[in-house]
Amino acid sequence: MLDPYNRRHLTEILRPPEGYVLDYAIATTYSLDLLALMTAPVAFTMFEIESDFSKADLLVLVESLRRYAERIGIFCHAGKIKIPEHYSMSISSLIERSVFQILPPKENAVFHPKVWVLRYTSENGPVAYRFLCLSRNLTYDRSWDTAFVLDGLLSERQRTIATNRPLADFIASLPGLSKEEISQAQRKKIEQMQDEIQRVEFNLPPGFESAIFRPLGTDDIRGDPISRKVDRLLIISPFLAESRLDQLAEVGKECILVSRLDSLQKISIKCREKFSVLFSFKDDAFQDAEDSLDGLHVKLYVADDGGDGRIWTGSANATKAAFSKNVEFLVELKGKKMVCGVDALLNGSNATADGKKICLRTLLEPFDKYSGVKMDVLEPLKIRAEESRNALINANLSAHVIQEEANNFGINIEGQIISLSKDVSVTCWPITLPIARGLPLYSGRGMLAEFKNLSKEEITAFFAFNLIVSSDGQSLSEDFVLKLPLIGAPADRIEHVIQKLLNNKDDVLKWLMACLVLDKETDSGENLSGKPVGNGHSNSHQAIVPLFENMVRALSRDPQRIDDLNNRIQELKKDENKCKLLPEGLDEIWLPIWQARLNMKEAGHEENLLQRWH
Repeated sequence: MLDPYNRRHLTEILRPPEGYVLDYAIATTYSLDLLALMTAPVAFTMFEIESDFSKADLLVLVESLRRYAERIGIFCHAGKIKIPEHYSMSISSLIERSVFQILPPKENAVFHPKVWVLRYTSENGPVAYRFLCLSRNLTYDRSWDTAFVLDGLLSERQRTIATNRPLADFIASLPGLSKEEISQAQRKKIEQMQDEIQRVEFNLPPGFESAIFRPLGTDDIRGDPISRKVDRLLIISPFLAESRLDQLAEVGKECILVSRLDSLQKISIKCREKFSVLFSFKDDAFQDAEDSLDGLHVKLYVADDGGDGRIWTGSANATKAAFSKNVEFLVELKGKKMVCGVDALLNGSNATADGKKICLRTLLEPFDKYSGVKMDVLEPLKIRAEESRNALINANLSAHVIQEEANNFGINIEGQIISLSKDVSVTCWPITLPIARGLPLYSGRGMLAEFKNLSKEEITAFFAFNLIVSSDGQSLSEDFVLKLPLIGAPADRIEHVIQKLLNNKDDVLKWLMACLVLDKETDSGENLSGKPVGNGHSNSHQAIVPLFENMVRALSRDPQRIDDLNNRIQELKKDENKCKLLPEGLDEIWLPIWQARLNMKEAGHEENLLQRWH
């Protein structure tokens, strides 16, 4: 049932159905890697780039961000954005409007769901929706995870589908949880999806009879979804808490626990004895695989319930916090035991290239329930670090941009930090700068740090923090990013960032071509793979012909791309140096195309007028 070799990348799962384009995507995650977020929009375009950010073509990446960043709303736990590994992160300005930080109202609770809801549109077909319930965050983590995917079409029925109501309520709750303002346009899109999702008829995967959406922590109405007595219960969770394990052990007559070795070692022997079998995940389980994985991150609960099998999959670890105060999301699936029961999951097998049988059980090794208990000696420091992180989140920090000279800026960090102790040190810096330019932050009120001599492209709303906690000769370092309210930033900051990437004729030609390439599944034009589209000679016949062909295609299929292209050309012509980089012969092919576009507007419609032009 769960084949460990049936693996898919997130970008593959996000790709629109054939003939569709992305309208809007809502995503939730506990931790967030900004580089992973930047590459996600590539799934919605025709562009193909390296999954390794350091090798990705920046112009291709920037175009996918420019086109789709405001069609994606990412909700993450405040203080859990990772510091990017690659600096010169000026293009991060393109995703500032995509990221919304959340700090749940319940004390010490976390925002932990890993859900995507995507709305796709087509010229001729009905609106399509895709729902993803994941166990992984939007990061480059290499752990073993699960993904549950549902596709469905928006029906014309007026009555709502009752089983979709919990998902709709979850979507509706997100803007209210956000610590920052959400634009009116994005709010309207979220409201639209919340309304429409209640009339989407999802198609269940083969072998399942029903699927129930189980959001946790957004209200106090829905109880514990895993509490009714069953015959057998299999628990797979990387993080554990004895109070929750004691509850789950009472649910099944027989209980099996699978976790990480270090998590099992922290559990008391008394708690371990309540489980019939305990397994840890083998460290080298996927070392021989083509795309090796490292570690366990799956949160999965499987029950034998008479002749039925029941599965709960999603974000909730086997901890009390996950089921009592965190914001989480699970999907409960039901089918026949032989298809989705405990044995089906553990023993379902598949042949590898050498003919050996592989199943989930072969990736596990028994754990001795009577082995010694090992506690994490750094746990007190981790608690202090988390308290200090929350103090920074609640300090109402803001970034104020000051223009010092014509092309020189400063950023002042203002706020009120009231609860950092002497044994906690904090360093802060914009993620567009190296850590060497970081400044210390201390408890206090008013201006807390002042960054000077910044270029326009170094202005950002994302600020990195390094937090060091020390006690009794031990220390712990935590790194994270906060998105701060950015006040007084130049209006043309994003355009300036893009202009700085255009250094030669080939860059300009690729940038113009990128504007014209249509979305996935709607264009047969050439992809931009990161290779020089003009072969270094943008005035050559080989370069100007593909540009003209893409102009004609865009005029026919998506005339607004021509408007976009016109804006780019005019911006480049305003700059004397950039104007020199425009392809030779551009006006000869561009002016007739632009005139045809003007004729369309004058006629009051967007239909193809190429025949009139010819």
